Amino acid sequence: MTRSFSFPILLISLLFVTISLSALNTQTPLWLVREHFDVWKIGLVGSSYFVGNLVGTFVANWFVAKINAKKTYCYTCLLFAVSTLGMSISMDLYSWSFCRFLIGIACAITWVIVESCILVTSKANNRSKMLAVYMTTYYLGTVMGQGLLRFFPTQVVHFGLVVTMLMALAILFILLTHYHLPHKKKKAFDMMSMIFHRQARLGLVGCIIAGMIIGGIYSLMPVYYAKLGFNDEDVANWMIVIITSGLLAQIPAGYFADKYGRSRVLVIETFIFMLACVMLIIGIFPVIAAIIMGATIYTVYPLAMAWACSTVNKQEIILMNQAMLFVNTLGSLVAPAIISFFMTEYGNNSLFVCFILIALLFAVLLMLSARVKRPALSH
Repeated sequence: MTRSFSFPILLISLLFVTISLSALNTQTPLWLVREHFDVWKIGLVGSSYFVGNLVGTFVANWFVAKINAKKTYCYTCLLFAVSTLGMSISMDLYSWSFCRFLIGIACAITWVIVESCILVTSKANNRSKMLAVYMTTYYLGTVMGQGLLRFFPTQVVHFGLVVTMLMALAILFILLTHYHLPHKKKKAFDMMSMIFHRQARLGLVGCIIAGMIIGGIYSLMPVYYAKLGFNDEDVANWMIVIITSGLLAQIPAGYFADKYGRSRVLVIETFIFMLACVMLIIGIFPVIAAIIMGATIYTVYPLAMAWACSTVNKQEIILMNQAMLFVNTLGSLVAPAIISFFMTEYGNNSLFVCFILIALLFAVLLMLSARVKRPALSH
């Protein structure tokens, strides 16, 4: 088997992981709503997953260096499965937060391995294509997870058994690949040089903003729809609309970013996203608003990622990838906990008010940077 076959097999393996994660991300807050958890507690459980993501970005390189990429991937899939089954042991805030924390670690390590395999084996002239295919596969798996959610068992333990089966398939496919990452240990804080890399600054800010809003969507949009009286199947359908819109917008957004500049496209996307939030607050054309929301916010991260990677040489791309995942996770960690507090105090529409404020901050930073001529940041 040649390396050319490894890429699609790697994506198939990722697909199984993403389907499991997508279904679990939506079902978890619904379970908690059913058990009459306060919104702020649901937000904390959501944030614990992103804390795990944060830890995972730090330890991923150490595990890959200590073991190897494929074995580490297999172990993280096992951790995902065991942690999901562990959620059935006790329905309380601390045990669920801990299980979600472990799942967050497993997912972050998986993403670092997959993205690093792609970045190491790609060339400058096909890297954008491979990343686009990767992001499309990720969002496709997310949509499939929402669509298949209605066929998943509603009991936690049975749900965990289905996830275990999907993780076993992910392990089977990753073992068929021929990827080998360099066994070079990197200190966790080596990424700090990338975080403070001046030319990549706005790209990294875009990763943070995307993390904050998408983290809020995954953790709190199911709660928003559940509070409106929708049943579990309807909630999944609404999430499918949002995520599918993001999936379909990937290639057009990339095309326009290449033609007109990433900064300009990101500014336009941000204002359109805010318009969608206003539509949801007012309650007009909710389906169209959900489509616009997904199509705009889900393309911010890949555009920001390409922006930041374009400012470093190939030897630093993996480190920049780790830094981007770190700041994206940091945003995802902070947002659900804070936004859930406002939703508890001021109602459901506070979710979209918070989204508008976050997006507005990014738009202002982008417009201020446009006044300074920096060719490296405009393409």
